[in-house]
Amino acid sequence: MRPEIALQGIQAFDDDAVPLELLRERAFNLRWAQQPAGVIPLTAADPDFPVCPAIQEELVRYVRDGVFSYGPPEGLPSFREAVAGWFHNSKHIECTAGSIFATDSAASGMAVVARAGLKEGDEVLIADPVDFLFQHTVERAGAVPVRVPVTPETTAQEFIAAMQERLTPRTRMLWLCNPHNPLGVVYSREWLKQVAEWAISNGLKILSDEIWSDIVYPPHQHVSVAALSPEIARHTVTVYGFSKNFALAGLRVGCVLATDLEWLQQIMAAADAESTVYGVSVLSQVAVVAAVQHGQPWLRDFVRHLEAQRDYVLERLAHWPGVSVHPPQGTYVAFPNTMALDEDSERFCQHLHQQARVALVPGAARWFGPGARGHVRICFATSRGLLEEAFDRIQPVIMQLQERN
Repeated sequence: MRPEIALQGIQAFDDDAVPLELLRERAFNLRWAQQPAGVIPLTAADPDFPVCPAIQEELVRYVRDGVFSYGPPEGLPSFREAVAGWFHNSKHIECTAGSIFATDSAASGMAVVARAGLKEGDEVLIADPVDFLFQHTVERAGAVPVRVPVTPETTAQEFIAAMQERLTPRTRMLWLCNPHNPLGVVYSREWLKQVAEWAISNGLKILSDEIWSDIVYPPHQHVSVAALSPEIARHTVTVYGFSKNFALAGLRVGCVLATDLEWLQQIMAAADAESTVYGVSVLSQVAVVAAVQHGQPWLRDFVRHLEAQRDYVLERLAHWPGVSVHPPQGTYVAFPNTMALDEDSERFCQHLHQQARVALVPGAARWFGPGARGHVRICFATSRGLLEEAFDRIQPVIMQLQERN
């Protein structure tokens, strides 16, 4: 029997479960290891908790066997089969192991799709705001990102109309993020269907970034674009990862799913997967197999913890004068509009860093695009104790800013 939740008497998401000393040593990317002593980072979307025991146990077993041979370039058969089963059972996508290609992160998956499908001067429709990797990856492939404004209330008809205005003979793809980072929106089946059908009718292929798809709060439900219909699936590549759901960011493992096997072969070729230049660590793939086969109870408890964290963040933000926030339907980030306190979100975050010793991500164009102006992003994938301490530190600074305004 594999222990799924309890480890040495500590519940997985208790305050005591956060290994602060290890985080200060190992958690980079704007987090604990890169902050001055005493600063609480609610920054990069990476959980503060250890991975579930099932993953730890399987990695230890594999390492003790002492054999670390090359894996196949497309991914271990066990990885591809386990992930295909995960997509079929939890995302309702009709696919096989042959539809899966292992990548060394979701970000890498986006990059190889861009290299496979775009050339110099091609245009790609992306949301504004959205995670910076969308613009970065498109531009690295020599193509041009064309931003389409979105808000949490944007309807499918409004989004389609905005895309239509920006459609040119050079437009090749539509890139979607669902659930949306940083807005926290989980798009409905009907919204996605209308948008996907418009894209296909205009000869566009679709990249659907679904790395957040396991972090969704009731009553909302995630719908995969590739699950809408076989025709839509043929025109869609799904990018997925295991950093947000199973806290495996440091193992650098993700995948792309394409039911059009010719397209998948083009993606693999763009990754140079047939040579030893490219390949995903076998240990990382072993961790994923353990996660999808034995980690579901841990993931369910994680989402329940995050839902309570989300509600707490909303309660505390209600005490920030003039600040508005759309309750996240998915993800574990909140994205409040803080313009009433400071129109410059970078200055606002610097002030909180210096005065409250709390780090947030500013809604700067370099992170999310021009549409993020006046917002900040708050990651709440931590313990309740740390979240309370962060907001307790921030509150007096917020009141001082209100008095100045």
